[in-house]
Formats: sequence, structure tokens, C-alpha cells
Amino acid sequence: MCGIWAFLGINAANYVARLTPWLIHRGQEGVSYVCRVGKSLIKLSNVLSISSTLCLGHARYSTSGPYGVELQPIVLDHDFALIFNGTISNYVELINRLRRDFGISINTNYDALVLAHYMRELLIRRGIDDGINELFRTLRGGYSIIAVWRDSLIIIRDPWGFRPLAIGSDGSGIAVASESAALEALGMAWREVEPSRALILHESGREYWLEGPKVRRAYCALEYIYFLRPDSYFNGINVYEARSRLGMALARKEVVRDIDFVTPIPETARIAAEAYASGVGKPIREVIIKNRYVGRGFIKPPRERSMDMYNVVRSAVKGASMVLVDDSIIRGDTLRKVLPKLRASGVRAVHVRVSSPPIRYPCFMGMDFPTRRELVAHGRSIEEVRKYLGADSLVYLTVDELMDSIGTTELCTACFTGNYPFTLSIEEAEEAFTGGR
Repeated sequence: MCGIWAFLGINAANYVARLTPWLIHRGQEGVSYVCRVGKSLIKLSNVLSISSTLCLGHARYSTSGPYGVELQPIVLDHDFALIFNGTISNYVELINRLRRDFGISINTNYDALVLAHYMRELLIRRGIDDGINELFRTLRGGYSIIAVWRDSLIIIRDPWGFRPLAIGSDGSGIAVASESAALEALGMAWREVEPSRALILHESGREYWLEGPKVRRAYCALEYIYFLRPDSYFNGINVYEARSRLGMALARKEVVRDIDFVTPIPETARIAAEAYASGVGKPIREVIIKNRYVGRGFIKPPRERSMDMYNVVRSAVKGASMVLVDDSIIRGDTLRKVLPKLRASGVRAVHVRVSSPPIRYPCFMGMDFPTRRELVAHGRSIEEVRKYLGADSLVYLTVDELMDSIGTTELCTACFTGNYPFTLSIEEAEEAFTGGR
């Protein structure tokens, strides 16, 4: 998962700088840029003093390659640059193709670097149209791509639609961003890039679309549940409204009557918690306080996940029977820290409600949980998870309830069910995405 954005037009550097704070929630390990300066593509850490008509920005959340190192944008020979959001699940196959078909040897476990070399070689050898068609045919995984090739800006969204991507304008040029909210915040009219589509924009002003293969859509469920800003749209569905419906679905399942109040795990569970509280007719209170200056816990590199991010309002929870709403439980790190603090503060009962199904399988399409062993629900029943976490009760949504609440059946639910949208070996993928990390 990453945040990506770009601008083609006058004052491009200023636009990408203004888009940056609206997208860094998607990546905390580093922000970097590339701009066309003269005839070269130059990678930069700051664009405020740059004069350019084409700039790209990237906020890193690593799902392959080393943690804690800003690596994108990737620039090759000053005529090609690439940023992308997602994970190329068959990057090892692409390494073999590069060696066998193009005579290029790459020794890396960083999928973005493999993708950059592979895409550039296809463009060189086959041209833009045939090269992109071959890219669609051979890539497996989730990918929204923004690339520069010579005088062209290329925008691609994968056939399954795993990752969001939107395009907009305020009349001064063309902007592209991972989330519609970033474009809307800058006063731009926008639309989403449809899955299996590629847009080619020439600096001369010529533009056209290419269409890739038709496959069943598989929009990432966790984008709706956790990752996207609530003011964004994903495949025509407003994220705020989807999270509110998830909370109402939880409320309809409630059987516990001894509830004094409801509290969310901040920040992303708040909308579901508000809807849940309304549904069960109980007040909502902010009794778990997050340190908002340390970023998002789930997307932190492993060495930073032990950081304490939450404190408890002890006087408000003492003697209370409360419902704690979380948007998802992946590794269980947050609840394993928060629940003991609540117990130490004298809480009478903590009932955990989760606005997603149990996450039992790894993701190879853009989220950084590539192994079964790190998932708290893998190999455990819901009751076993409850005991492991130390909650008085634990309720998840089912996959059907999730789809009904979001408003579409065209979801990737692989992390809940183990049914991936394309054929892959979990064992081989786990090995490919854990080596050297």
C-alpha cells in the first residue's frame, strides 16, 4: 500500500506539494518526488523550489523490499520514472522473464524495482500500446501505476480494481491521486480511473485510453474498512457511508444488554462505532486516546509496532461495562495493548465488536501481512481469539454482512476466506515476500 499522485501542467511542483498532506496517511516510511527538469527526470526530496510541468509524488508503505527506506519514485536512465500502489504478487516470475527474454538480471525482492525494469523494457521493445497490453496480460497482483516514459504520462489501474485511483483537473492541468478526497480538497472536479484501463497523456496535449482484459472485479475490502479516507469514494461508493453501514450491521447482531457506553479504537473505527452506538441506543464516549503524532499503527514497520500509541481515561472506564469497536483485527497488536490498560483501570467488562470478518489469510495485493503465522485469527476460532485478546465477548461481521454493508459483491475477500482472485501458491508467495525482511 502506498499513496501516489502526480500533476501535468503549469506549476506542477506546487500542485504535488499541495497534494502531499492529503495522501501521507497511505504511507509513513518516506515521501519523495520526481520532476521533469529540462529533458531529464530528477528525483527529489523537496519540490518547493522546482519549476516543472510534470511531477510525481509517492508516500511509502512497504509490502516488499526493505522497511524504513524511501525507494520510489524509481527513475531509470532519466527517461523513465514509476510510482505505484499495490503489490506485484508474481514479481519473481517477472525477474525470470527479464533474464530470459530481455537479458536483464535483477537480484532484488523489491517488486516496484522489478516492475519498473519490466515496464520500461516492454515500452522500448513494443511501444506504448502493445507494451501496456502485455503488462495487463502478464502482471498479477494489485497495482495502480503512474509512470513517465519520454514525453508521455501513463496512468494504469489493474483489471481487478484492487487499489483506488482518481484523475481530476481545475483547468490548470491534469492531476492523478490514489484518493478522490485529495483532488476534491484542492477544488478539482474528478472521476475514478476504471479498472483495466490505461490513460496515455502526451505533453503535446494528445491523450487516449487503452482497455485491458475483462475479469471479475475484486475491490479491496480493507480499503473500505480501514485504509481510505472517509471522504473518499472507491468504485462509486462513499467510504464514510460504507463504514456507517458496517457499524449498523454490528448493532443488528448485538445480544449483550449490559452496556454502559461505546468507544472506538481511534481513528478509523470511529465512524462504525458511532453508527453502532446509534443502533444499540447507547452513548459513545472517547475513552481511548490516541497519540495522533505517531501515525497509523498498522502500517508501521515491525520494529516500530511495539510503540505505545494509546492511553485510557481511567476515571471514565472504572466500573463500566463497555463495547469497544475496532475496524479490523490483523495481528492483534492494538487490542493486546489496550485491553490490559482498560483492565488495570477497573473496567467491569469489555465487549469487542469488529466491523469486518476475521482476517485469516495473507495479502499479496498491497497490504503488508504476507504470512499466515502473523495473523491472530489464522488457525483460531473466534472464541480462541477472544481468549487470546482477553475480551469478555468478541463479535465479527460475516463476509455476507460485509458485502451487504459496503454495497457490492465485487470485493476481494481473500484475507478472510483464502479465495484469491487469481491462482497463486500461498507457500511460494509467503516465501517471496518475507525473504530478507
